[in-house]
Amino acid sequence: MGVIALFPGQGSQAPGMGKEWFQDFPIAREIFESASEFLKLDFQKLCFEGPEAELLKTENTQPCLLLLSCLGFKILESELKFAPTAGAGHSLGEYSALVSAGALDFKDALRVVRRRGELMAEAGRDGSAGMLAVLGIGPEDAEGLCQEAGGGEVLVPANFNAPGQVVISGTNSALLRAQNFLKERKLRGIRLKVSGAFHSPMMESASQGVAQVLAEVNFHPFRFPVISNLEAKAYPDPESSREILVKQVVSPVRWLESVQHLLGMKPTAFIEIGPGKVLAGLMKKIAPEIPVYNFSNTGDLKELGSIFC
Repeated sequence: MGVIALFPGQGSQAPGMGKEWFQDFPIAREIFESASEFLKLDFQKLCFEGPEAELLKTENTQPCLLLLSCLGFKILESELKFAPTAGAGHSLGEYSALVSAGALDFKDALRVVRRRGELMAEAGRDGSAGMLAVLGIGPEDAEGLCQEAGGGEVLVPANFNAPGQVVISGTNSALLRAQNFLKERKLRGIRLKVSGAFHSPMMESASQGVAQVLAEVNFHPFRFPVISNLEAKAYPDPESSREILVKQVVSPVRWLESVQHLLGMKPTAFIEIGPGKVLAGLMKKIAPEIPVYNFSNTGDLKELGSIFC
């Protein structure tokens, strides 16, 4: 059965996530304790209790989501002998895909995404920039909107998520102009609760910092193909991983194209592994004919077992 694994990024976090797994699976308790000791971060408190303000800090969100997606994959492997034909992750989720594919060690990934989150938060510390989800326009229209509203400031497409859903990143003043243009055209723009203009040139300092920490990390052969956000095709080899992940920080997430590439593999189903259902929602817009399942709590195992076993 050709099932493709999807791993969520920021925006899928919520207090209480992973608590059922922690209670029900010894491997979950082992991974939580090991990760907490490794990063000197109380993952139980952050994931189960929050508070939400702490969980929303990108330097905390990123390692928490990585931990839960990688844990979910391990549970599926051990309980259902799950072996996907390919994988992909949205932004941060790409690291979860790489760990699950065996290309990156879990603790190395934890260290990288913790630092990645710190660097992205630092790049947006002055509060001068952000992101805007735009509904009802395609990639070319998004490019035109950014050129029209940019006014010489940074304003670029950041996420090509699904048909009619694009996220743009830039300075606050440019985003305000974009919102006004959208109102004139009776289109909808929603400011996102993020600390900076992610996936834009304003993250250049973060990209350079990510390059430094990735230089200390080893990559390994892939057990299954992982589609990169940067190129919307499979990583060609382990050696290319560093350069792709560094560029990812300042480049748009080509999610729609990535999924279209995955559809070329003729999958029978997709499964989103980790908190929330953000990617499942996007999949229903991109390929409504393909079943999409979620694994975010213990109760999901019964349904998945009846399908995948």
